[in-house]
Amino acid sequence: MDFQGNNLSGFFETNGHLVLQRVHNNHKLRSFTEKEIEHITDSYSTPLGNGSFGDVYKGTLDGQRPVAVKRYKNGANKEEFAKEVIVHSQINHKNVVRLLGFCTEENALMIVMEFICNGNLYNILHCSNASGPAPFPLDKRLDIAIQSAEALSCMHSMYSPVLHGDIKPANILLDENYLPKISDFGIARLLSTDEAQHTKNVIGCIGYVDPLFCQSGILTPKSDVYSFGVVLMEMITRKKAAGGNTNLTQCFTEALGRGKKLRQLFDVEIANDKKNMRLLEDIAKLAAKCLRMDNKMRPEMVEVADRLRMIRKALPQRKSESTTGSNARVPISGYEKNVPHPNNTLPAHVNASNKILTTVVPLPTIWMDELSDIPRNASSEVSPTVVPLPTISMDEVREITQNFSNDAFIGEGGYGRVFFAVLKDGQQCALKKLNPSNRIHFEVKVPSVLRLKHENVVQLLGYCVEGKDRVLAYEYASRGSLHNILHGKKGVKGAQTGAVLSWEQRIKIALSAAEGLEFLHEKAEPPVIHSRICSSNIFLFDDDVAKIGDAGFSKRSLTYREKLAFDSPYAAIHSAYDAPEYVLTKESGTKSDVYSFGIVLLELLTGREAVNTTRLSGQQKDLAAWASVRLHQDKVEECMDQRLEGNCNPKAVAKLARIMRDCWDYDPNNRPNMSTVVKALRPLLELTSCGDAPPVRG
Repeated sequence: MDFQGNNLSGFFETNGHLVLQRVHNNHKLRSFTEKEIEHITDSYSTPLGNGSFGDVYKGTLDGQRPVAVKRYKNGANKEEFAKEVIVHSQINHKNVVRLLGFCTEENALMIVMEFICNGNLYNILHCSNASGPAPFPLDKRLDIAIQSAEALSCMHSMYSPVLHGDIKPANILLDENYLPKISDFGIARLLSTDEAQHTKNVIGCIGYVDPLFCQSGILTPKSDVYSFGVVLMEMITRKKAAGGNTNLTQCFTEALGRGKKLRQLFDVEIANDKKNMRLLEDIAKLAAKCLRMDNKMRPEMVEVADRLRMIRKALPQRKSESTTGSNARVPISGYEKNVPHPNNTLPAHVNASNKILTTVVPLPTIWMDELSDIPRNASSEVSPTVVPLPTISMDEVREITQNFSNDAFIGEGGYGRVFFAVLKDGQQCALKKLNPSNRIHFEVKVPSVLRLKHENVVQLLGYCVEGKDRVLAYEYASRGSLHNILHGKKGVKGAQTGAVLSWEQRIKIALSAAEGLEFLHEKAEPPVIHSRICSSNIFLFDDDVAKIGDAGFSKRSLTYREKLAFDSPYAAIHSAYDAPEYVLTKESGTKSDVYSFGIVLLELLTGREAVNTTRLSGQQKDLAAWASVRLHQDKVEECMDQRLEGNCNPKAVAKLARIMRDCWDYDPNNRPNMSTVVKALRPLLELTSCGDAPPVRG
């Protein structure tokens, strides 16, 4: 049954936890009876593992979703169980195992989590089959390290920071696409401030636990940094940090301290490639910084993640990544029998629906004969490439759009018309049929969008090239654009109608959209300037996840072809989203996108359109101008969407107003970058409940 909070309330109140209200606010958690758990696990018939806390079993939720059930031993400490549930429930990150529910019946304390099918990082590092260790290329090791570091960074930067306390390879699980998921929050701590967490019982795994924590009993974010440094060291050496005759951490730090070369410690699989050596040394130095005994000298996890991303960008691309794909899996898991990958590498290409792509086709060379007027030096800037992306025939496109009928029509943009369709594999999509004059959009768009793999960027699913027809298939947002949802325009075919967005939903949307834009600006290579950020280009998916649409052009250095592609009616339109410097110079940068994002935040706050001549008073047609006067007078309540009826935390409203005003600053040098915006927005999720504070009234 769905979690109601009433039955569990007495349990948690008895165990006296200060953050009970936060668990009550998590309506996605479910409370199960012991009989329901028995049904889910088929009477505990499939054990997955065990530990000092109890046993873990595989189960099936609602007849279809695989889950893992952690069953605590009889007599388990209810207080510790309550802490684990509460701490775990606060974290919502793609690289953290998701908590789904729990059972609190007497002698039946259990938690239900998503099932992660491919074992853990320890398995792939240290477990061998008949043919030896599983192949584990450096790029895949770095991808796992980066995403794990990002998850820890997110946990540490929450309004009430979460300290994991037990980071090790066995607690970094790998899903079907070998994406890491941090697990096991049994000894994690939730902090009410940025201060250290004192504990009487020092618990952790030998070899990974911070020595300073062992000495003082004080757990800090830097304790997790130390443990992560051990994991990094283990990933590049493929040697166990604990359990052997030698102390790996000691050997590692002594070698660095004496200036000895570390090559003899590196895993031969990745050290044999001379191109990797400098990068391996950089990773080793980063690990050494994490292992410093003076915790003040250790980096923050956000710094660790940034440094790993820089190293990853410097890593040469493996040939296999640009030539093949497979639906096979590497046999590293004890849970499933997988077929070895034909190239002895981890699968590299995964589409937006988490299915490994099997169709590999070349991107057609379509421009050389048709654009003979383009200077030869400009044409060399864009070369044909091999794209791991399914093609769609024009016959199929016509069939699934009913020959581009009005019934399937969604809307029209600067580059062409958009239609709703269902692909033959059952996946819904938005098909963009490009105007003949914008065929150049195809050559620039496809290679660019393909590399923009992020959960908050709309993904390209396939394409069609036949004769003069060019069609792009994007993942479909059934809830439509943020503009449609905010302003009540439900004209999208298949779009879900719904109530007014709550304050919590608006903050979730703002944060996920900001993370998408942060990726484009700071993590994509080369960086992408969107230049058209607006509520119409932000699309909503399930669980209030927002994704940036119409991305794919890097305007840092426009080629001749890209300039042609931008010469469209849409690009020439000045709107309320345009930054002042763009209006004056027609040149945009990342800070121009930040300005535009600030206008989107204002739309979320006010519920008004960026330009609306019918709803704004006086002569002010521009929403930013209308709001600036009120914000300058500290009258933020006059800007609030009246449909919220004051159901929002005033502190969160005030903080959002400050973020908006920083984004709007006339001087682009004074505007924050998107990583700063993301960091500022994230704590607002923790302020979605009004608590004892009076609501904001307009």
